[in-house]
Amino acid sequence: MSWRPRVAAIGGFMQYFEPIMGPDSRRERTAHLDHTVAPLAADAELHNLGLLVDASDEARLSEAVRRLVPDVLLIVPTMATPPGPMLRIIESVSNAPVVIACAHGLESIGMDYGMAALCRHSANVGASMVESLLRRRGREPVTLVGFLSDAEFHHRLRLAVRAAGVAHRLDGLRIARLGVPMTGYDHVGLDPAEAEASGMVLVDIPLERWSDRVAGVTASEIDQFFDELPGLMPAGTDWERTGDHDRAARLAIALRALADAEQVDCGSLTCRGPFGVGLENGAIGCLATTLMTSSGIPFSATGDLVTAIAMFIGRSLGGATLYCELDAIDRQRDAFLVANTGEGDWGWVPPHGHSVIRPARDHSGRDVPGVVLQHDLRPGPGTMVAVTLDRTLSERVTLLAMEGEVGEPPQTSLKVTQGWFQTVHRPAASAMERWIGAGATHHGALSAGHLAEAITWVARLAQLPSRIVGCD
Repeated sequence: MSWRPRVAAIGGFMQYFEPIMGPDSRRERTAHLDHTVAPLAADAELHNLGLLVDASDEARLSEAVRRLVPDVLLIVPTMATPPGPMLRIIESVSNAPVVIACAHGLESIGMDYGMAALCRHSANVGASMVESLLRRRGREPVTLVGFLSDAEFHHRLRLAVRAAGVAHRLDGLRIARLGVPMTGYDHVGLDPAEAEASGMVLVDIPLERWSDRVAGVTASEIDQFFDELPGLMPAGTDWERTGDHDRAARLAIALRALADAEQVDCGSLTCRGPFGVGLENGAIGCLATTLMTSSGIPFSATGDLVTAIAMFIGRSLGGATLYCELDAIDRQRDAFLVANTGEGDWGWVPPHGHSVIRPARDHSGRDVPGVVLQHDLRPGPGTMVAVTLDRTLSERVTLLAMEGEVGEPPQTSLKVTQGWFQTVHRPAASAMERWIGAGATHHGALSAGHLAEAITWVARLAQLPSRIVGCD
């Protein structure tokens, strides 16, 4: 993952039972903590802070988390855990989401199971104690229960930690708006007040500022861009530099610089108007938005800010996301064709997959300058992620998810990124009926992996409504 949440892990311990458990109990419970959290280092900045045993540990750990300012607090009750001291540590960084990992090392209970074992293997008790007090104080964590020997438990824990990190980033998420939605697209934008209601920030970029930035891109910068491009795109991508590529590169260079200057997390570029094709030497923005999305700062088109948020969530969780639509249904396959008008995310491309950048004029649906992208999608689990403003539920945005499988690349005459998506809930027409009924807009973020559960965790920790389609 390009983005790694900063995680502070703390193990719970109950000193009261130490005489019963024996002299090696701290060492053994520390090993349990280490075993639980070690796999997280693969995709998180992990800080294992050790056990909370006594008052001196409480002071040490409170200072450590204040200094660290973590994105996520991971609490690992290695046994029964008095929640008062743990809560005081948690409250020293009041805005960090909490994940509780209730991990079991013991899998079989036999005649040798006595009071020492009862105390030592009391993680269930500890997790219940900590969550109960958190909820009493108005904070909702995500708690996972499983066995340390199970790979699935560790997979879910890694995903829960990423989800908590995403929820943390949604608080103050900076969303760039380069142009209002296309005419009639009143269902996909957000105004500043609507963004603020969900705890997010709309960064509105005036046309004059954008136009000046695009015009300021130099020929040498464009040459340097093309020198660097092979290192950014999938190996073997088919392309040949043309005037359309140069015009598209100008927008890509300007958007990357603007995103860096404004420290935005995601956004939308309405390129089929004054912010794109209407500029002098302008173009459609498919190359620009693909490069941003592939680098972890997803951009949608058409002023579609709600789907930009969905892309941010889907890519942060799964590592790849495609701005697309659920288009026609192939009845025999019982699958959707998903496609768009030229955008992509190179994180989706499988090893040795096909990728091409070609002039847009004959392939994007309109005769426009610039380029479109077409690339394969990695077959396997996928989730359509969407965000909508559904005031029948809340003034805050709602997160939607629908799981399925991405198939082998379709054989059509389209020259843009496309794929088969077969939903878990079938038939596809019924899945679409439920998707529309959940309030989804016409665009979505097809994201890698089965992410429905993680979406519910993000929503819970960010205090947003959510709806999962097809998992009932």
